[in-house]
Amino acid sequence: MTDTTPAFRRTAIALTVAGALPFAGLLAGMAFLDPPTNLTANFWLMVYASVILSFLGGIRWGLALAVQDASPFTLALSVLPALAGWVIVPYAILIQPIPSPEWFLAYAALFGAQLSWDIRAASVPDWFKPVRLYVSLVVIACMLGGWAVRSFLT
Repeated sequence: MTDTTPAFRRTAIALTVAGALPFAGLLAGMAFLDPPTNLTANFWLMVYASVILSFLGGIRWGLALAVQDASPFTLALSVLPALAGWVIVPYAILIQPIPSPEWFLAYAALFGAQLSWDIRAASVPDWFKPVRLYVSLVVIACMLGGWAVRSFLT
């Protein structure tokens, strides 16, 4: 991986941290808004989680494309969290009358699996790994919070 400028690193860190804000905001909406608006926040939190899983998979896809001898398995693996996230949304939102809180546990597991893969990967720059760790822990906490709100507050 090539060296990056300090400005590039700051921008990547700021955008990564900013990407976690909708998770926290939507979780707060689920917890503090009245029905049916709290269910709308529930929906958007699930959709946003799916979008971010797709984004994280796209990062891994791009990193694999940048390596000459990358395994095709890496490309296949990079799309699995996104596909799982997108399977959850229609099932949890459209097929069930009220989404089950357990879907948030599934999202937490998907983000945990993606984090585990990214932290171990040589292709992910070392300077970025701590950022990914901390932001992913916030996101996973928000997914667990979504489960708790839906399980105990609604």
